[in-house]
Amino acid sequence: MLAGVVAVAVVVVALMGSPAPASVADFGEALELAPAAAVTAFEPDAATHILVDVAGAVVRPGLHRLGASARVGDAIEAAGGFAPRADLDAASQSLNLAKPLEDGAKVLVPELGVERVPQPAAAGDGRIDLNQAGQSELETLPGIGPVTAGKIIAARNERRFDSVRDLRTRGLVGESVFADIKSRVSAG
Repeated sequence: MLAGVVAVAVVVVALMGSPAPASVADFGEALELAPAAAVTAFEPDAATHILVDVAGAVVRPGLHRLGASARVGDAIEAAGGFAPRADLDAASQSLNLAKPLEDGAKVLVPELGVERVPQPAAAGDGRIDLNQAGQSELETLPGIGPVTAGKIIAARNERRFDSVRDLRTRGLVGESVFADIKSRVSAG
């Protein structure tokens, strides 16, 4: 009988000295950046998991292993959610939380006070990528003001642009504006 009481006491003491259990999101989801050989050990099974790089204004930036059907919102949640320094207005313009992710995707959450540097469609060609450009970059195009730039961003959040011509087929710009900008944009 005394041996049983001692065994229970040992288990209770061991449990009391343990840290509080981690949530599922905290437990083994974030992967530290490591040499390529070490990361390969964590390579996700394409049928069930993907590996996503979450950067910017999140609590735990880095590589996160998610289910194969994960979306941008799931990646942000796995990274601990938006950090206090997150620019939520810019995030609502540039991120579609419902967008499905692929293995190797990068999710960048904008930070307050940090200007996003626009990436041209291809190195050195100078065209603006309709699928990546920010509000201010789109507004540099002739005939594109704040309202139209917002419509372009909203449209690409619903469905990525497959071609520049999508600006017309989706009714986002008129023919004359399209003629002025078609050589200045791409759908990368």
